[in-house]
Amino acid sequence: MFNLLLDALPTEYEGYLIRTDYRIGIQISQALEDEELEPYERIGIALSLLYGNGIPPADIAYAGLRWFLNAAAMAPQNEEDAGAVSVEDDGIRYFSFDYDAARLYSGFRRAYGVELDQVEMHWFRFLSLLGDLGECAFTRVVDIRSADLSKMDKETKRAYAAMRRKVALPQPKSPEEDEFMRQLRGE
Repeated sequence: MFNLLLDALPTEYEGYLIRTDYRIGIQISQALEDEELEPYERIGIALSLLYGNGIPPADIAYAGLRWFLNAAAMAPQNEEDAGAVSVEDDGIRYFSFDYDAARLYSGFRRAYGVELDQVEMHWFRFLSLLGDLGECAFTRVVDIRSADLSKMDKETKRAYAAMRRKVALPQPKSPEEDEFMRQLRGE
């Protein structure tokens, strides 16, 4: 496990240079979710984005990609934070770097005074801050998308369902797509 407080932010994986800027992490995530690409194309693009001086052998490259996307398995502060930076166990996406870009930008600006379009930041640091973003438009939308409607009274459920329709994200369209994303997450 990686400790953000004690360990130097990594710039390589197993001796291979990696590109660590949070924008690379976002681009990798976007490539892996791009339904217009075949799975092998997604992985190829993700690996070419991640590795700076050539892609290592396949087993190392793929392990490094998973390691990078999961921020070397940094432990979230609590269970709510864990859901904020990943796809849930049910395979449903609750946020998107494309659809929620403005909300993320304003959330980082409000919570941390960070102008995301003007800073360089390591992916691991970005994920740590994202996991603790606090109350903002982004987290409210994620809460709406991820709320368990089965535990709500009829009127509240109706209100949440209406809000959810307004902020819904496209979801994986096929079982193969869902399986691809589960394998990538190591499930």
